[in-house]
Amino acid sequence: MLQANRRASRRGANSTGRALSDRARASSYVVRGEITFLFFTAVSVALHPGFVLKRNEGGMSDYGSHIKTVVPYTLALLCLALYSHRAALLYRGGDERAKGLRTLLRAYSAVVFFVLLSTYVYTLNSVLKDLHFAVGTALIVVVGVGSLWMYRQWPASKGVGLLLFIQLVADVLSLLTVVGMLHVLFLSEILANVAFAAILIGTCRRVAADEPSSPPLRDTAS
Repeated sequence: MLQANRRASRRGANSTGRALSDRARASSYVVRGEITFLFFTAVSVALHPGFVLKRNEGGMSDYGSHIKTVVPYTLALLCLALYSHRAALLYRGGDERAKGLRTLLRAYSAVVFFVLLSTYVYTLNSVLKDLHFAVGTALIVVVGVGSLWMYRQWPASKGVGLLLFIQLVADVLSLLTVVGMLHVLFLSEILANVAFAAILIGTCRRVAADEPSSPPLRDTAS
C-alpha cells in the first residue's frame, strides 16, 4: 500500500509539474504575442504616420491595405494570433480558470486572424467592408467580455479596475467611431489592446503561479 501511494504521489507531482510548466510557457507566449504586436505596429506607424496621426484618424486596417506597410501589419496581427493560439493549447486540465483562459485565447486568436484576412479585401466593395467591420466588432466583444471575466478572477484591486475601465472606455470609443460619431479609431484600438494585454498577462501569470489541485491518492493495494 505504501509503495502504491508513493507511485501515485510521484505521478501526481509529475502531472502538477507539467501543468505548471505548460502554464508558464503559455504566459510567455502571450507576452511574446503582445510585444511583437506592439513592435510591428510601431514599425507601421513609423513607415507611414499619416494614416493615424491626423485629426480624422484611421484605424490599423489602413496599414494592411498599403504596400509600404502591409508586411509589418501582417506580422503584427499574425504573431498575435499565433502566439495566442499556442498559449491556448497549453491550458489543459480541469481547472476552471485554465479552461476559461483556453476558451478566451482561442476566441481571441481566431477573431484576430479573421480581422487580418478581412483587411486585405475590405476595400474592394461595400459587402466586404461591412464584413470587416463586423469582425472588428466581434473582436471588441471578445476583448470586452474576456476582460470582465478576468477581472472577476482577481481580488479587488484598483490597478486591475483601472485597466478594465480604460479598456472598456476604449471599446466604447471604437464602437462610436465605427458608427461615425467619433474619429479616434487608432487611439481607441491601441488603448484597448494595451489595457487588455496587461489584464491578460497578469491573469496568465497568476494562473501559472497557482498550483493546480492534485487528484486524491487512492489505495490501490488489495
